[in-house]
Amino acid sequence: MEKETLSLENICNGGVPEVFERELGEVLKNIADVNTDPEETRKITLEFIFEPTKDRSGAIVRFRCKSKAAPVEEVAGQMFLQRKGTGFVGVPYDPKQARMFNPASPEEEKEKGIN
Repeated sequence: MEKETLSLENICNGGVPEVFERELGEVLKNIADVNTDPEETRKITLEFIFEPTKDRSGAIVRFRCKSKAAPVEEVAGQMFLQRKGTGFVGVPYDPKQARMFNPASPEEEKEKGIN
């Protein structure tokens, strides 16, 4: 019977393919994300560290898998300050302008004296 030799499938107790598949899934998800740059490269690095035993009869093998995904693209928006009591809150629309497409909430109607 032929002895099994070390391979990517059996090194580190067979965990390499599982870890690689997980990282690959993250990279693929990042590629599909419309909020990332489609031209940015993604990267998966498999790193094996071999620490030989003192008698050189073998080694301890450590494995690391790292992926580098594209960052989410920057999105800009505007916010406005509105006085509330003695403080301020941020709102996504200019409180000094009427909202054409989004009707005012009951709380906003009360504040403006609409009812």
